[in-house]
Amino acid sequence: MKVHYLNCGTFRPRFIKKVLGPLADVPSVCLLLQDGDRLMLVDSGLGTRDMKDPRRLGFPNLMLNAVPDVEQTATRQIEQMGLDPADVTDIICTHLDSDHAGGLADFPDARVHVSQTEHDAACGENRSRRPAYRGCHFDHDPKWVTYKDTSGEDWFGMECIRGLEGLPAGLVLLPLPGHTGGQCGVAVETDDGWLLHCGDAFYAADELEHPPAAVRFFAHLAHDDPKSARLQLSRIKKVIAEGKGAVTVMASHDRQGFDRLTGD
Repeated sequence: MKVHYLNCGTFRPRFIKKVLGPLADVPSVCLLLQDGDRLMLVDSGLGTRDMKDPRRLGFPNLMLNAVPDVEQTATRQIEQMGLDPADVTDIICTHLDSDHAGGLADFPDARVHVSQTEHDAACGENRSRRPAYRGCHFDHDPKWVTYKDTSGEDWFGMECIRGLEGLPAGLVLLPLPGHTGGQCGVAVETDDGWLLHCGDAFYAADELEHPPAAVRFFAHLAHDDPKSARLQLSRIKKVIAEGKGAVTVMASHDRQGFDRLTGD
């Protein structure tokens, strides 16, 4: 599979720029996976309707301040690459916050893969009150494919879900609860080793080493379960250490990591 890195939504948070330098201008990083004529996405970023009407993002956007640029949406970027968005057959979501699932409606025929826990929290009968879950992003009745049980075999020491329905064997889900209860990392096997998209398990590369106090404080506020989120971060660090160069780790809103991966 060929991997393309897409920024499908830029945020420039209000009020906190002076104290949160690493988070003053952040991307929403999605992966476009190209397997022959077939296209797949990891997360969908913000959608075309969100860009045209940011009110769809709800009151969290009053602080997060998404840049309303429709050209950043996944569907427009795919078109700009000379590809057809209709060839996106599947979208694997780390979780269903608006900046990860807002673009689902731009791909109404794609199957959407997500953990059962995350699906139920975002749009199930007893859905969560988490403000980043926006019902308008699921009004088109996505073609859900949900996963509940792990596979009984690990991935670099981490519990995982293999054999994703209709997807290549080189795609693996890794439960990473903390930011949300059902968040999963998505591991992609490439010619250069494994790429692990961690969703919002961390926000800036500094968190993997010596995170600034302000970033730690922001992460504490953003996670549903900060204690579990810290545990997942320690597991990710262990994978990096034990992978010995076989695993590249990235996160949705890590500007430094995105620039490194894209060569900017």
